[in-house]
Amino acid sequence: MQTMPRTVKVAIIGSGLAGLTAAYLLTKPSEDEDPGFDVHLFEKTSTFGMDSFSISLPLPGQDQDWRVDVPMRSFQGGYYRQLITLYKHLGVKFAPRDFSYSFSLLSTSEKGRHITAEIIYNGSSGLGGVSMPSTLDNSKADLGLTLRAASKAWTTGLFVLWSIHVLFCYLRLLWLSIPVVRSAGIETMTYKAWVKQTHPTGLLARWTGFDDVWTEFTHAIMVPLFSAVCTAPEQEILDHPVEEFLDYIWLTLGTHHYVVVDGVRDVVGRLVSTVRNVHLSHLISSIQADPDDPDLVSVHCTNADGLKTYSGFHHIIFATQANRAVPLLSSYASSLPHEKRIRREAAEEQMRCLEKFTYRSTLVINHTDETLLPDDTRDHRDLNLIYTRAGALITTKTVSPQCLPSSYTMATHILPRPQGFPAHLPSVFQTTDPIVEPREGRILSVAKLERAVLTLESKQALKEFYCAKDRKWWPGPCEEALGRLQGAGRLRDSGPGIWICGSFAYPGIPLLEGCVVSARLVVERGLYKSEGVRPKHPPW
Repeated sequence: MQTMPRTVKVAIIGSGLAGLTAAYLLTKPSEDEDPGFDVHLFEKTSTFGMDSFSISLPLPGQDQDWRVDVPMRSFQGGYYRQLITLYKHLGVKFAPRDFSYSFSLLSTSEKGRHITAEIIYNGSSGLGGVSMPSTLDNSKADLGLTLRAASKAWTTGLFVLWSIHVLFCYLRLLWLSIPVVRSAGIETMTYKAWVKQTHPTGLLARWTGFDDVWTEFTHAIMVPLFSAVCTAPEQEILDHPVEEFLDYIWLTLGTHHYVVVDGVRDVVGRLVSTVRNVHLSHLISSIQADPDDPDLVSVHCTNADGLKTYSGFHHIIFATQANRAVPLLSSYASSLPHEKRIRREAAEEQMRCLEKFTYRSTLVINHTDETLLPDDTRDHRDLNLIYTRAGALITTKTVSPQCLPSSYTMATHILPRPQGFPAHLPSVFQTTDPIVEPREGRILSVAKLERAVLTLESKQALKEFYCAKDRKWWPGPCEEALGRLQGAGRLRDSGPGIWICGSFAYPGIPLLEGCVVSARLVVERGLYKSEGVRPKHPPW
């Protein structure tokens, strides 16, 4: 007598890259049809989370539109190895885009606001070198020819000397980022402590002024750069674990930046192509033990039709922010009957661990206001980082509900015009973490998001969700495993599996790579293992 194939029902909460990756893996064929996964993907917005903030701009005279990804989804070779492998497997087209950068100081006075470029970096993984900012390249017309030539020679000489200093700082930074060279105790050291520890103290450094140059380099260049990468304010960059910054520097050395050719919408379409049960515009209010079977879970949510309940889930995958998962876990723990005390305690442990992850607000504004760029057009680059000096007073004219505190670094991306975009139309810019509001009437869209920011506490908490043996920070495999809190005891008994994935659930700066790897581990080392599934092929 032939038995009916067993079906395992899985709810995935969140449709960012982590949720989409998990859904994609679970709907791929396995060696046999027992069990099959009945995957339900829940998203509170009307579109998939990975693409929910993106906007479409009409192209006059064309049938297609200009899709602008929000936030910018660039990625870099070396740091995003599994993301790149996944994209290749899916057939997603991506191309190198080695961004150039400007670093500019925002200041205010009675005469108004000024954005003055201090550093120009021409990209190409360092091969483009640096350029002289316009403030050093201004010839004074009231001077005679001889004085102008002397002034030009003087400023050029200063710039060359400064460039040599920066080059030596960069080479020293690369040396200090090599894993075998790093200081003892680097795993628990903050960036601020590392800067202090690595401050040059030798006689030669003091005599040449290199000690002061290193201090300037680590604060005026590195802090704004990582403030933009992490979308976090200055103080949180100073308190950030430095090991992850050094990993980022080491792993991206000599690699290209990439962007997806057809945008995030193409990635989303490929990942959900095999997912049958998609529930958009479903705001989940609680998850609870199934009243008919406490070994299963029910998902309670609201949509345009009112309250809805989806029952019978064997597994729940939280592919959402840590702080959003906590109240849902709380509702689940509260719903468990008294005799399920061990499961309740497991869920409560997950909650306490998730509460240790920190999130900060971030804003992404698409607009056509060129005043959020350096004042001199000669200083404009692909990515324009704008910051204030510590303690600088920014007048109230620059403060609005659509701005963040001046301790953030504002990053304005000059979006490349698509083919066919009329020349008479203004350029479009994307500003992340604005500390100055675009002018009224120039704003195209405003997206308010939250971003995980790594701390020493959350770095320690991560070990409960992810662990690795013999981790190597150069290309090569390492033995990865789920932490003891993953599954909420599912690997030890037959209860529902509660799994956690997302950018924060993987070592390093919380970025797209963490979404992909954590989702893969949850599926392969969690659901597959607990259900006895043998994958037909490697994931990608």
